[in-house]
Amino acid sequence: MNNYISRIGAHVYVKGSVEAVKLYKEALRLEDKGTPILDGDGNIWHHVLSRDGENIISLSEDKYLPDELIRSYPDDVRPIMLFGVVFENEDDLRRAFNLLSKDGNPCAGLKVEPHSVISCDVIDKFGVFWYLYVPKDFNAPYVHK
Repeated sequence: MNNYISRIGAHVYVKGSVEAVKLYKEALRLEDKGTPILDGDGNIWHHVLSRDGENIISLSEDKYLPDELIRSYPDDVRPIMLFGVVFENEDDLRRAFNLLSKDGNPCAGLKVEPHSVISCDVIDKFGVFWYLYVPKDFNAPYVHK
Protein backbone atom coordinates (compact mmCIF):
# COMPACT_ATOMS: atom_id res chain seq x y z
CA MET A 1 0.00 0.00 0.00
CA ASN A 2 1.34 3.43 -0.94
CA ASN A 3 1.62 6.19 1.58
CA TYR A 4 -1.24 8.66 1.51
CA ILE A 5 1.01 11.63 2.14
CA SER A 6 4.78 12.02 2.29
CA ARG A 7 4.94 14.66 5.03
CA ILE A 8 3.25 17.65 6.58
CA GLY A 9 5.35 20.76 7.07
CA ALA A 10 4.84 24.26 8.43
CA HIS A 11 5.06 27.39 6.29
CA VAL A 12 4.87 30.92 7.68
CA TYR A 13 4.20 34.29 6.07
CA VAL A 14 6.08 37.14 7.74
CA LYS A 15 6.88 40.81 7.25
CA GLY A 16 10.65 41.09 6.94
CA SER A 17 11.33 37.61 5.56
CA VAL A 18 15.09 38.09 5.14
CA GLU A 19 15.44 39.18 8.77
CA ALA A 20 13.17 36.32 9.90
CA VAL A 21 15.43 33.78 8.19
CA LYS A 22 18.45 35.13 10.05
CA LEU A 23 16.61 35.02 13.39
CA TYR A 24 15.20 31.51 12.91
CA LYS A 25 18.56 30.17 11.78
CA GLU A 26 20.28 31.50 14.87
CA ALA A 27 17.52 30.82 17.42
CA LEU A 28 16.67 27.32 16.20
CA ARG A 29 20.10 26.33 14.87
CA LEU A 30 18.77 25.83 11.36
CA GLU A 31 20.50 26.05 8.00
CA ASP A 32 19.47 27.14 4.53
CA LYS A 33 18.23 24.37 2.29
CA GLY A 34 19.08 25.64 -1.13
CA THR A 35 19.09 29.30 -2.08
CA PRO A 36 16.16 31.54 -1.15
CA ILE A 37 13.91 32.44 -4.09
CA LEU A 38 13.77 36.23 -3.98
CA ASP A 39 11.46 38.69 -5.69
CA GLY A 40 12.62 41.87 -7.40
CA ASP A 41 12.53 43.79 -4.10
CA GLY A 42 14.78 41.29 -2.29
CA ASN A 43 11.92 39.72 -0.32
CA ILE A 44 11.69 35.96 0.01
CA TRP A 45 9.07 34.31 -2.21
CA HIS A 46 9.94 30.88 -0.81
CA HIS A 47 12.73 29.46 1.33
CA VAL A 48 13.26 26.32 3.38
CA LEU A 49 15.22 26.03 6.62
CA SER A 50 16.47 22.63 7.70
CA ARG A 51 18.56 20.75 10.23
CA ASP A 52 20.61 17.70 9.31
CA GLY A 53 18.96 17.65 5.88
CA GLU A 54 15.41 17.52 7.28
CA ASN A 55 13.07 20.36 6.36
CA ILE A 56 11.89 22.13 9.52
CA ILE A 57 10.03 25.21 8.28
CA SER A 58 9.55 27.20 5.09
CA LEU A 59 8.62 30.85 4.79
CA SER A 60 7.61 33.67 2.49
CA GLU A 61 7.14 37.42 2.69
CA ASP A 62 3.58 38.09 3.87
CA LYS A 63 2.66 39.83 0.62
CA TYR A 64 2.53 36.37 -0.95
CA LEU A 65 -0.50 35.30 1.07
CA PRO A 66 -3.15 34.34 -1.52
CA ASP A 67 -5.77 37.09 -1.93
CA GLU A 68 -8.56 34.53 -1.65
CA LEU A 69 -7.26 33.58 1.78
CA ILE A 70 -6.96 37.13 3.08
CA ARG A 71 -10.49 38.04 1.95
CA SER A 72 -11.98 35.06 3.74
CA TYR A 73 -10.85 36.22 7.18
CA PRO A 74 -12.21 39.17 9.20
CA ASP A 75 -10.38 42.46 8.67
CA ASP A 76 -8.53 42.25 11.97
CA VAL A 77 -7.33 38.66 11.44
CA ARG A 78 -4.50 37.84 9.07
CA PRO A 79 -3.32 34.23 8.87
CA ILE A 80 0.44 33.80 8.96
CA MET A 81 0.85 30.05 8.93
CA LEU A 82 -0.22 27.16 6.77
CA PHE A 83 0.31 23.44 6.81
CA GLY A 84 1.89 22.21 3.59
CA VAL A 85 0.98 18.64 2.75
CA VAL A 86 2.96 16.68 0.16
CA PHE A 87 0.84 14.05 -1.59
CA GLU A 88 2.21 11.20 -3.63
CA ASN A 89 -0.59 11.22 -6.22
CA GLU A 90 -3.34 13.42 -7.63
CA ASP A 91 -6.26 11.22 -6.56
CA ASP A 92 -5.36 11.45 -2.87
CA LEU A 93 -4.88 15.20 -3.15
CA ARG A 94 -8.26 15.66 -4.87
CA ARG A 95 -9.94 13.58 -2.16
CA ALA A 96 -8.37 15.67 0.61
CA PHE A 97 -9.21 18.91 -1.22
CA ASN A 98 -12.86 17.92 -1.54
CA LEU A 99 -13.12 16.92 2.12
CA LEU A 100 -11.32 20.02 3.43
CA SER A 101 -13.33 22.34 1.14
CA LYS A 102 -16.70 21.06 2.39
CA ASP A 103 -18.14 23.91 4.48
CA GLY A 104 -14.76 25.66 4.08
CA ASN A 105 -13.15 27.87 1.43
CA PRO A 106 -11.56 26.23 -1.62
CA CYS A 107 -9.79 29.54 -2.39
CA ALA A 108 -8.77 29.48 -6.09
CA GLY A 109 -9.40 25.75 -6.49
CA LEU A 110 -7.08 23.17 -7.97
CA LYS A 111 -4.19 24.52 -10.02
CA VAL A 112 -0.86 23.61 -11.58
CA GLU A 113 2.20 25.59 -10.55
CA PRO A 114 5.76 25.44 -11.94
CA HIS A 115 6.82 23.14 -9.10
CA SER A 116 3.68 20.98 -8.85
CA VAL A 117 1.72 18.44 -10.83
CA ILE A 118 -1.35 19.74 -8.98
CA SER A 119 -1.82 21.98 -5.95
CA CYS A 120 -4.35 24.07 -4.05
CA ASP A 121 -4.88 26.40 -1.12
CA VAL A 122 -7.86 25.56 1.05
CA ILE A 123 -9.25 26.82 4.34
CA ASP A 124 -11.21 24.15 6.18
CA LYS A 125 -14.41 24.79 8.14
CA PHE A 126 -12.32 25.27 11.31
CA GLY A 127 -10.30 28.12 9.73
CA VAL A 128 -7.09 26.11 9.23
CA PHE A 129 -5.10 27.09 6.13
CA TRP A 130 -3.75 24.17 4.08
CA TYR A 131 -1.51 24.05 1.01
CA LEU A 132 -1.78 20.65 -0.70
CA TYR A 133 0.51 19.62 -3.54
CA VAL A 134 1.99 16.81 -5.58
CA PRO A 135 5.51 17.95 -6.45
CA LYS A 136 6.99 17.47 -9.91
CA ASP A 137 10.28 16.57 -8.23
CA PHE A 138 10.14 14.85 -4.85
CA ASN A 139 13.88 15.58 -4.39
CA ALA A 140 13.58 19.36 -4.79
CA PRO A 141 14.74 21.39 -1.75
CA TYR A 142 11.30 22.92 -1.16
CA VAL A 143 9.60 19.53 -0.68
CA HIS A 144 8.98 18.71 2.99
CA LYS A 145 10.78 15.44 3.68
